[in-house]
Amino acid sequence: MEPLTPQVMHKLVFTILVHGLPDAQTNVAYDVLLEAQNNPNPQVRELAVVALAELPVPAPKRVTALAKGLRDASARVRRRAARALGDFGAQAIPAVPALVIGLRDIDTSVRRDCAGTLGRLGPAAGPGAQGLVNLLSEPETRSRVVAATALKRIGNEAVPVLLVGLRNADADFRSRCAKVLTHIAPDDNEVAEAIRVVVAEDELARTTEFVPLAMAVN
Repeated sequence: MEPLTPQVMHKLVFTILVHGLPDAQTNVAYDVLLEAQNNPNPQVRELAVVALAELPVPAPKRVTALAKGLRDASARVRRRAARALGDFGAQAIPAVPALVIGLRDIDTSVRRDCAGTLGRLGPAAGPGAQGLVNLLSEPETRSRVVAATALKRIGNEAVPVLLVGLRNADADFRSRCAKVLTHIAPDDNEVAEAIRVVVAEDELARTTEFVPLAMAVN
């Protein structure tokens, strides 16, 4: 097959999104788009992801193709794939392992979009709990909010990982874990006790820190 140009891909995507394709041509288009994911031009690969998300073929086939997009060399393609998978609901569950890997992506936006899609999958995204908790230390507020929201939607499966997070050396990180835990399990005695201990230890540390200063003043 001749390599597709961005112009040809634009026409194909436009046809799929606006006009649709006859049933007899959808499988051919699917094969063309799969091949386009290997195109050396990142713009072509990005357009292929856009078209695959909307192509009227069974969802499992599209999810598999989009999961491949999460491994693309281009961050733009990976972001497109992560966002597209979020629209498949429970049908995107087979892509959870790839999305979990995406939580460690070098690109901030890819990590955030993978977190957002995992959040849309709810408890089925439980395997991503550790990666999402790690994102609570992200320097960008928006990424932390997306990760926290995803953890809340995962629910109880995230509790053990968050409890471990309460023992982290960073006070801000501990606080973020505590807030998510309070939302997920407000009536859980184990959670309440763990948070109480951390708060007490933090308070003791602050008090001890100021004792030498007070002695110096006196």
